[in-house]
Amino acid sequence: MKPAGTGRAPNLERIAYDELLEEILKLLLLYRGIVRVTILKNIAIVTHALLTLFKGARGGNGWLSKAALARCMPLETGPKEREQRLYRLLNNPRFTPEILIPLQVAIVCGIHSVGRIPMILDQTTIRGVETLLAGLVFEGRVLPVAFSCFTHQMIRKSQNAIEHALIMTVMSCFPVDKRPLLIMDRGYARVSLLIQLRHMGIPYLVRARGNVIVYFQGKARLVGRFHVKPGQFQRYHVFYHSKKKEPLDLIVFHGRGYQ
Repeated sequence: MKPAGTGRAPNLERIAYDELLEEILKLLLLYRGIVRVTILKNIAIVTHALLTLFKGARGGNGWLSKAALARCMPLETGPKEREQRLYRLLNNPRFTPEILIPLQVAIVCGIHSVGRIPMILDQTTIRGVETLLAGLVFEGRVLPVAFSCFTHQMIRKSQNAIEHALIMTVMSCFPVDKRPLLIMDRGYARVSLLIQLRHMGIPYLVRARGNVIVYFQGKARLVGRFHVKPGQFQRYHVFYHSKKKEPLDLIVFHGRGYQ
């Protein structure tokens, strides 16, 4: 029999607290009503490990491995126990990108956001996996708040459905009158998406190619045929698509030095 006051309770967390971890926890626990406290605490531990890992050189040709991440977790346990805790977190059905989106939006914008802010939607490829990213502009930087990964072989419906779901998930984190201005590249200038955004009341700004045809004053015209002096902009009310005739505000702008 062990003397009273010795030993350690089997369920007692063995976290090695330091100033950095306490600051991370202090920030995350402000949002305890959005995500479960246990998940917030694990996010703090993994965030601490990432920051520790990024301070030094990494092996594996620079790639981030789960074993290296587990070794840097601030826990007073052995390597095996650290890896088990990390794997439990990653396998937790409550720990998914979709569930974390409101938390990430709240961290970037604050609990009480004011006014509209720009949100950029883009697509990239990470180690052969297609990734859709939605990021909010914060102090001149784009901070990702939502992402969706897929491969073309595994898509059940279409990529358009994945894009629509990602946009709606992020926009649902904001009041209707404060939804971000969605900024998209010209690859997203399809009329079906623009119609959906208009019906949902989502403001957007999308780049257009010079060879895109719009209808201005009842006549078809290439976007590249709208002329404006460099450094100035001109706004036109046009219709997009020969059949759908989607109403748009076309803003033509050429930076100084444009040829």
